[in-house]
Amino acid sequence: MIEGFIIMFSYRVGSPGWKIAARLGIPLKVVVEVMYDREAKVFVAWSDDFAPDFGCVAESPTWEGLQKELGYIFDDAFDVIFGSNGKEPKFKPVLLF
Repeated sequence: MIEGFIIMFSYRVGSPGWKIAARLGIPLKVVVEVMYDREAKVFVAWSDDFAPDFGCVAESPTWEGLQKELGYIFDDAFDVIFGSNGKEPKFKPVLLF
């Protein structure tokens, strides 16, 4: 018997059936690509997972600020796609550098 073992499941936004999974309250995973723009001195993040319904791009001079901005963008994307009456999703960003 395995004790203390927790299975963490999340469904990727953009995969077939992801909107159904979101409505059921299943945690969602968003793959986000991140780069640092040395000239502008900002982190830039983008994801195509919500396409074509919503464009996802964020930037911030700090890592913490970028994470906060992504949270706002995910909330906005969910409101655009499902309306403000939708169940609040749980997003888990997967960051690729």
